[in-house]
Amino acid sequence: MNRFLRVLTITLVVLALAFSGVLLIRDAGIGAIRSPARGTISAASLLLIGIAFLIVQPIMRLRPKEFLRNLLLATSFILWGVVQLMPQNVLAMRLGGLVVTLYVLELAWVTLLSANSTGQPVTQRACLATCSACRRT
Repeated sequence: MNRFLRVLTITLVVLALAFSGVLLIRDAGIGAIRSPARGTISAASLLLIGIAFLIVQPIMRLRPKEFLRNLLLATSFILWGVVQLMPQNVLAMRLGGLVVTLYVLELAWVTLLSANSTGQPVTQRACLATCSACRRT
């Protein structure tokens, strides 16, 4: 099962990168690439990478807080992809606002964790808390 999930994840990541490359080439006007609408290409990139990140979570075996944060990030990308496919209306605008809020929440979470870090590796912090020899240094 893990092998299947790994292969699926890698495939989705490669496809997401390919769609992103097509988007950049299309926007730069390089070559005569005939492609679907810009929104469809960007939605495909976002959906594929969000789904890939969601699929890889069980393989990573994270702690619950890290899993929740990664789930939040994957959901943000997937929802952003969905918004890209929607017609511009009130619902799309509200979902777009939700996407922005999810990204701000994710980055705030990471930033606050970083700001509260002591700058020492976790193993060194654990040692400092328990080992009298480490506390003296």
